[in-house]
Amino acid sequence: MTTSPLQPNTELSGRYRIQRLLAHGGMASVYEALDLQLHRQVAIKVLSPHLSGDEIFKEKFLTEARVAAALNHPNLVNIYDQGQHGEFTYLVLELVTGTTLRHVLDDFTTIDAERAVELMEAVLHGLDAAHRAGIIHRDIKPENILLSNEGRIKLSDFGLARTVGNRTEAKDVLGTVGYMAPELVTGGAATKATDVYACGIMLYEMLTGKRPYLGEQSMQVAYQHANSRVPAPSLINPKVSPALDRIVAWATEPKVENRPSDAHALLDAFKNMDEPDNRTRVISPIESGEQRTEIIGETVTHEPELPFADIPQKRKLLPFAIITVLVLTLGGVGGWYFSAGPGALSPIPELAGRTQLQAETALAPLDLKFVMAHENSATVPAGKIVRTDPASGGYIGHGGTITIYLSDGPKLVRVPQLSGKNLADATATLVGSGFVLGNVSSSFNAAPIGQVFEFTGSDQLPIAEGSPIDLKVSLGSIPAVAGLTLDAAKVALQVVGLEVGKTTEAYSDSVPKGNVIDLAPNQLNLEKGSKVDLTVSKGTSKVTIPNVVGQRILAAQDILKNLGLKVLVDTNLPNSQWGLKNVKSISPSSGTVVRVGDTITLFARY
Repeated sequence: MTTSPLQPNTELSGRYRIQRLLAHGGMASVYEALDLQLHRQVAIKVLSPHLSGDEIFKEKFLTEARVAAALNHPNLVNIYDQGQHGEFTYLVLELVTGTTLRHVLDDFTTIDAERAVELMEAVLHGLDAAHRAGIIHRDIKPENILLSNEGRIKLSDFGLARTVGNRTEAKDVLGTVGYMAPELVTGGAATKATDVYACGIMLYEMLTGKRPYLGEQSMQVAYQHANSRVPAPSLINPKVSPALDRIVAWATEPKVENRPSDAHALLDAFKNMDEPDNRTRVISPIESGEQRTEIIGETVTHEPELPFADIPQKRKLLPFAIITVLVLTLGGVGGWYFSAGPGALSPIPELAGRTQLQAETALAPLDLKFVMAHENSATVPAGKIVRTDPASGGYIGHGGTITIYLSDGPKLVRVPQLSGKNLADATATLVGSGFVLGNVSSSFNAAPIGQVFEFTGSDQLPIAEGSPIDLKVSLGSIPAVAGLTLDAAKVALQVVGLEVGKTTEAYSDSVPKGNVIDLAPNQLNLEKGSKVDLTVSKGTSKVTIPNVVGQRILAAQDILKNLGLKVLVDTNLPNSQWGLKNVKSISPSSGTVVRVGDTITLFARY
């Protein structure tokens, strides 16, 4: 079972009494607790004990408190306090009972355009407050949009937030890849417009029921963000108006400078959006001091409403105002499941990385059903859990069903043919096929310069999807130096970045003495800066046997040796007589063409 680091009735710092676990994740757990001093219910977010001693993680965790505590807005989750209790580092947050936009989308798939606009306006009001304070959220997504039982809409989780002056480099990219702006994928800095892009993706998802870019690997999704344009929502949902199509297109412009600069600019776009004929629009209570129903041709004005923070005081007159409108729009579904209160919800434990048996044990105390499914994973070993649907950390109604996805290990696929492609095309092909670019090396090869001639997986044996693919790119052929003088060969090789190493000599019937015969040996896959060994010609090895018959034995022997021939003397004379006696015959005979190193026999018997 999932072990809770804090048990009920534990008191933190003598002020906060833990009541129950709401959610548990790898980095933190969230509890419902009672503030003994102010006598109110709060949420306590506790950093996992194994990370509390890590100063880097601890500082990131406390960043949420410092960032969010500076903000005070009805559409933002309030941070009340932060503290340290023994090994436990914790934040005290406003307790929001209800559900998340992610759960609503999971249950209903799409949201009516008018209700989607109302939700986005509420989120943008809160985000605008953050942007005006110089804070970038960096993790806008449905999971972080809270819908309270009282009808309030709140933006939560500033754990990844940074001030505008705190630059986010590509190596530090955080957040959820499905909502990640192109500039983060390509190595740029996070800006307020980065949050605007995520809002545009979230609006698209509310209108169509899915994100614009999907893929089995996060890398595939990131590539689409950086290289594609978000399509118009009306292509999937014809009920979406052209005005909303334009807002989605503007908010998701790939170039930062073409996008709304911040939440306020996008909020203005919603306020100025052309209204279709016979369309009724409810103005957010934050946007105006009065509740109005706008109908083409007439305006009916009702009694002024209070801001969201004061709505509970008027709940008898306007019970569950925003949520009720949302439910009616989504099909008149009765019994909105969170209206029964938090007692109808159970927190979903963290199951990723566990076995099926461990998951069943963790879910046993909960009144839940579960089904098993399988999917490939490049990071989770086969037989371990990849994820759950709904995801861990959220809530699910009693008797609900959780789908548990077990890993089948990495998906094995063949690397597409990359030979003959340039580096840019090869990279796009392998990334689009679910792989990542590995090491790229360049060497001399018969392939045209700039083309890939070898790569990981070129044998067409399947490998794990997501694996790094190493590429070898051709620098072109090594210059042909055969027949050149040694000096000319050195110049030709230096021009392309090669140096001459060792030189050896060999006989050649076709290459003049002193000229290059070839590389020695013929060296392949040389990189720039490598040294090339050359073989230089000693000239031909052919020798014509001169006529030495009648000459003194010693003189004939010297003549033949000086030509590079071996000499055998066939005589019955002692060595002392070789300078006095003549050669009678030779074999092979005079005029015969032989090779240097061949043996010539001199005959001198008396």
